[in-house]
Amino acid sequence: MPIVTLIGAGSAEFTQQLVSDLLQAGSLDLEVRLMDLNRERLAGAEALVRALAELSGHSVRVSAHTDLTEALAGTQYVVNTVLVGGREAVRRDFAVLDKFGLRQTVGDTLGVAGVMRAVRTVPAVLEMVRAMEAVAPDAVFLNYTNPMSMIMMAIDQTSAIEHYGLCHSVQATVETLAEYLEVPQDELEWTSAGINHMAWMLSLRHHGEDLYPRLWEKSRDPHIWQQDPVRFELMKMFGKFVTESSKHNAEYTAYFIAHDSEVQNMGIPLNEYLTRPFHPMPEPSAAELFEPSGEYAPLFILHREHKTAWTFYGNVANRGLIDNLPASANVEVPCRMERGGVRPEPVGSLPLPLAALNRQAINLQELAVWGILHREREAIYQAAALDPQAAGRLTLDAIRSLVDELLAANGSIIPPMPRQWRMS
Repeated sequence: MPIVTLIGAGSAEFTQQLVSDLLQAGSLDLEVRLMDLNRERLAGAEALVRALAELSGHSVRVSAHTDLTEALAGTQYVVNTVLVGGREAVRRDFAVLDKFGLRQTVGDTLGVAGVMRAVRTVPAVLEMVRAMEAVAPDAVFLNYTNPMSMIMMAIDQTSAIEHYGLCHSVQATVETLAEYLEVPQDELEWTSAGINHMAWMLSLRHHGEDLYPRLWEKSRDPHIWQQDPVRFELMKMFGKFVTESSKHNAEYTAYFIAHDSEVQNMGIPLNEYLTRPFHPMPEPSAAELFEPSGEYAPLFILHREHKTAWTFYGNVANRGLIDNLPASANVEVPCRMERGGVRPEPVGSLPLPLAALNRQAINLQELAVWGILHREREAIYQAAALDPQAAGRLTLDAIRSLVDELLAANGSIIPPMPRQWRMS
């Protein structure tokens, strides 16, 4: 009976979807451990999962935990969905950034907002990893939390625990492109590689036909262009379609969100993250098994347990996988599971313009991770200074002040970060 531990189980929608998928993924008897620091949300999650298990007819042991070691002892799979500091921490970040004239849509991956999420989240994730090393050293850590690349990069550098970053942006992009191209999704042939939220659809084919000419044609249709303006404009400049939404990519460079005309013309949803509805934990009587989503974590567990072949797109250390990205990078590439083992597949070199944009992001990620791991505030200043939006709008002194205010706003939910500089 595999043991699956969900950390951040108080997230109503995600917990219900992941557990629904697990219960419908195949013939697995499960032990599901739910871990969250919010006791009220945790109790609701436990009641919900018990109701889902009853609906499924599967044999499922369910338990709830606020103690990390207790939740992890002997587990085989750890699925992380935590949001350290909750929505209020994001709200504080956005308020400080707005004061300095920096706009955001989601703020969870790159830029100064992404760096601050990493400052909050990486120490918490490494606490999970240290606990796994002590009480579940053979378990697999499956991460959904953003900023994906910086979290995974920190684990890459500090632990031998088996770990994979799982994101649905590639799957969602394939679904979107199938609609634009008017091709059945299961007939679309494609390859993708890059970094999380900035990977690239390197090829698109249907029965051997190259579909990029058709995508270029579709991009000239105003109705289709307006659905994905940032991604189509990036494609026009750099040559390939990027795997995260226009909403996200609008804030990764300075080409879009920094300009009032582009915000209006492209319908960029400023502060979108703060407008998302809050999902209360459903009452057990309202529990329902959601339609299977295709999320990777349940499928990973199913194929690993049954030792069946399966390919997914994972975020892993760049050990010879993408030739023209740094070895220190965490990259998103196809990963092949066979007989329970996972083999990330090398993809060679990216086209130079795509690698250049990825390297720009990786430079920021490397400095941020260094600063977090070594508690070096100066490296956080430098990571923020590499954000294209901050660099185009703020002086270096202003960037230092911005980071100082953000760190102060986060207060006790982050470790102390001295000002001295010891990097060599």
